[in-house]
Amino acid sequence: MTDQQPTRGRGRPRDPVLDERILRATRALVAEVGYHRVSMESIAARAGVGKATLYRRWPTKADVITDAFRSELAAPPTPDTGSVPHDALDHLRELVHTLTLLGDPSVVAGALAERGEAGQTELRELLAVRADAGMELLQRGIARGELPRTLPVRTVVDQWAGYLLYRIVFVQEVPTDDDLRVLVDLLPVG
Repeated sequence: MTDQQPTRGRGRPRDPVLDERILRATRALVAEVGYHRVSMESIAARAGVGKATLYRRWPTKADVITDAFRSELAAPPTPDTGSVPHDALDHLRELVHTLTLLGDPSVVAGALAERGEAGQTELRELLAVRADAGMELLQRGIARGELPRTLPVRTVVDQWAGYLLYRIVFVQEVPTDDDLRVLVDLLPVG
């Protein structure tokens, strides 16, 4: 290791206060008019910055919106109420909330898909973290004797995600709590 200071790129360093102002403006616009009606121009105007400032930080609308909602897209703790059906229902509700975060049922997946390979990677990671949580809650249920040891945990979790993605992205319909309960009732709790 050397004692040299890292070299800084040319130009002024990014201002985190300005970044946060832009992200706040983005969240507000999405809440007011929806993902599809937000534009880079409207974000810049709401934040009180030039379009060049915005484009230097985020090359596309999908990039800035993804960053604006990054904390909401982070995985919450795995539910652990002591009951597999309750935990599974909470888990599915959270996944529906995440996939419909920006209003229109297909927006989160669509926004990430618009970002090409990077967006696909982010969607995969978003789902993988939640799949891990789903597998954890099912494995806890197996350990407590609520579920059979032969339960194909990964397959169950993949079925949940597949069902929700199909309904939300392709059918563009948000599953109801009753729909989620049907999925939970398919678990061989005993």
